[in-house]
Amino acid sequence: MIHLNRREMLVSSVALFALGACRGQSVHTTQARVGYLRTQGPIVDLGIDSAAIEQGNIKLFPFESGNDVLEAIMADGIDVGETGEVQPIFAQSAGHKVKVVGSTEPAALTSMLVRDDAPLRNIADLKGRKVSFIAGTNSHWLLLRALDRAGLKQGDIAPVSLGGSDGLSALFSGDIDALVMTAPTTQIAVSNGARVLFNNRGLTNSALYYVAKDSTIAKRPELIEGFLRALSQHIRWTAQNPDRFIDVAVKDLGVTPDVGRALLNVLPKKLVPVGDGAVGTYNQQIADAFAAQGLIPGRIEAAQSVSGEFDKVLTP
Repeated sequence: MIHLNRREMLVSSVALFALGACRGQSVHTTQARVGYLRTQGPIVDLGIDSAAIEQGNIKLFPFESGNDVLEAIMADGIDVGETGEVQPIFAQSAGHKVKVVGSTEPAALTSMLVRDDAPLRNIADLKGRKVSFIAGTNSHWLLLRALDRAGLKQGDIAPVSLGGSDGLSALFSGDIDALVMTAPTTQIAVSNGARVLFNNRGLTNSALYYVAKDSTIAKRPELIEGFLRALSQHIRWTAQNPDRFIDVAVKDLGVTPDVGRALLNVLPKKLVPVGDGAVGTYNQQIADAFAAQGLIPGRIEAAQSVSGEFDKVLTP
């Protein structure tokens, strides 16, 4: 279970301020207001705020999901936000003017979990099984890709929508057969009797995207640039200081050193350029898959919602 640490308790009042802005109050600030995923990703619990203070003024706002982050971006509650790979697709298909301005490298952040004693051994074994995932997220994207690899469709499984602790409880009680989950919950679950049936490697990138409105990119590029520079340096520092990472994970996430070590193994080790065409091409695959499922109205040109303007800040 993920517990709020000291920093999250401190920023909770700031988060309320950001959500107030989401209700229609326009906020002008010299600080980069950054929304991050509270239970995953390179920002959570690992001191990006301290690193960022040296780069410029950055305020962090924790959110539960990429959908919540995207909503805050559209409401001008934050300037840039951390999401999964799927949220920008839905934003573009809805006509929102947002762009992916940064991305982590591909990483094994998303996994299909089963109970350790389950008879399931490969993707094809999911046929006819109760599989839990959250629609319109990276977990859904991984499921679609995995089923396609095995010659199956979403209709070949019994979909269930449970996440977090509810999903894990259902898995361990036998109410569902499999569950798509992300780090660090995956590592915690494995330490408590779950087994990874497969992860996203070779199927999806499971990258984390950093997204901003077109208007923010045009009017306040320095906010985005300062944040991405700080984040790039922070991710590399984490990779180069594994013992420190594990100490912080044990303290702030409440996990064992072994779980902290397993988490470090799957976290991305750097940001990558988004303006070289690779992200746009990959996003097109996501968009086409979701269009085929009828989850977005029709085909979009996904590359139009990627901006390489800030690739220059990446640490060499």
